[in-house]
Amino acid sequence: MLKKRETLFDFVLIAVGFSLLIYTCFKYGIKIDMKLFAILLIAMVTLDNLGIKYTDIKLSISPVITIASFLIYGAESSALLATASTMIETIFFRKKVKNGFLNGAMFSITYIVAGHLYEILGGKIGQFSVGQLIYVVIYVLTSFVINYFILYYALKAQGKILFKKYWTESSVLELVSYFVMVPVGIFLANMYMKFGTVIFIYHVIPLILLSFFIKAFRDLYKANQRLNALYEMVKIINSKLDLDKTLEAILYETEKVVTVSGIAIYLKDDNGFLINEKTKCREESIGAFKDVYMNNEGLIGKVAGEGKSVMIGNLKADKRYSDKNISKYYDSAIVVPIKGAEGVIGCISAFQNEINAFDEDSLKIMEALSEQSSIAIMNAKRYFEISKRSITDPLTKTYNRRFFDQILHDSIAKSSIEKTPVSLIMLDVDRFKQINDTYGHMVGDAVLREIASRIKSCVRNNDIVARYGGEEFSVILPNLTAEQACVIAERIRYEVSSKPIKTDAGDINITVSAGVADFPNKAESAEKLISHADRALYAGCKTKGRDRVAVYEI
Repeated sequence: MLKKRETLFDFVLIAVGFSLLIYTCFKYGIKIDMKLFAILLIAMVTLDNLGIKYTDIKLSISPVITIASFLIYGAESSALLATASTMIETIFFRKKVKNGFLNGAMFSITYIVAGHLYEILGGKIGQFSVGQLIYVVIYVLTSFVINYFILYYALKAQGKILFKKYWTESSVLELVSYFVMVPVGIFLANMYMKFGTVIFIYHVIPLILLSFFIKAFRDLYKANQRLNALYEMVKIINSKLDLDKTLEAILYETEKVVTVSGIAIYLKDDNGFLINEKTKCREESIGAFKDVYMNNEGLIGKVAGEGKSVMIGNLKADKRYSDKNISKYYDSAIVVPIKGAEGVIGCISAFQNEINAFDEDSLKIMEALSEQSSIAIMNAKRYFEISKRSITDPLTKTYNRRFFDQILHDSIAKSSIEKTPVSLIMLDVDRFKQINDTYGHMVGDAVLREIASRIKSCVRNNDIVARYGGEEFSVILPNLTAEQACVIAERIRYEVSSKPIKTDAGDINITVSAGVADFPNKAESAEKLISHADRALYAGCKTKGRDRVAVYEI
């Protein structure tokens, strides 16, 4: 359905645009001299090629010649010039045939309608006075509105996401550029009308030189940005040890040197799956980025599997790296593997809303950044593992007592500010000493590992499970009252006792007892919270038969 709608829209736009151009050219004639037309056409194509890309927008001063030729020769000649220029630049230089015809049709409608409105309102062709300035402004604004109206519905027909930020940036930048182009266009038209063709052409040449120097300066600026980005990456390697902050910095530095509409970093987990660790894109296109890719699945998985960089100019037409999830939102892509000492550890992927949006320079700088990124990521991962070991109980892989104390104090401080509860569950394995005495410490350790695993399976992702000491565990539960925490404690008690633990000495049935208290209802500090949960555990459970849950009562 979408393809049919796009085809119908394209056919109607091309038919209407070129029919209107042919009809008006035959009816009103082409007044421009063909030699001058050819010279101006070359100048416009040159100016378009020297345009500067800003995000998804290409800024060019070629409309200066369109405005000047309109004021001298009228709507038909300027429309024909603008149409021919955009078609040559799009088809032959950017290799986008269909877009070339669509742009040509759009410019035909835009400049012919705007030009005839100018004349209907009283604007004059071939002569200019200050009193006509208002008509020139109307001509420019009308062409601007028509152009964006057609472009909006063309993208809608293609099923593309219409980003509010994109339209705001694009329209503001183009309108600002007209503050310069309108006076220059009027000046060029007056030069022609007063001094003739030669002087007119002499004044066009500085425009081309100006565009060349602006582009050269822009390229130099981009090259400097790329060097700075690599320098910043080296600083990241030496300074940032937090993985999340490292990935954030990598995205930031990449965006500075490669124009992107969306960007993401995927890293491999222990099972070889590629996990979406960091994404930056417009809200409307968040659906492009899957949370997980298997190895060799989709664009991301295949690049990680092959270990080679890929640059794709047309995602919808690409067969080998087909990924409907991504191609629904984007047209171009660069995906670069991140390689560590033991092979590919992830990918950096950059996307654009335009076909053939990336060039070889973009690919090379992303590969250079990726090489530096791998060092920064590996350093952050090593630091994370070392930090994790320092706060983790080596036997049960839960948090240790030191980390528990720190987090409990932090949680209570946060709770005091936000006026939210914090609950604590203290758990003790019933008759654990008998297990050690009967089966030995190796079996006792296996029992503790399994109990820890069962406790973690019953709590939320943001809850903190710690080994408090010996056979005692604790669970910090932010934003839960004691009554709510009691439900989780019962779930843990049932999970531990419902099935025996398999060990080398055979199946062993285990039960646990739990005491629950909360801040600020049943305790006014971290120390009191531990004391009260402990009292509930021993007074409410241990003295009453074990294998139960008790809530501290004031």
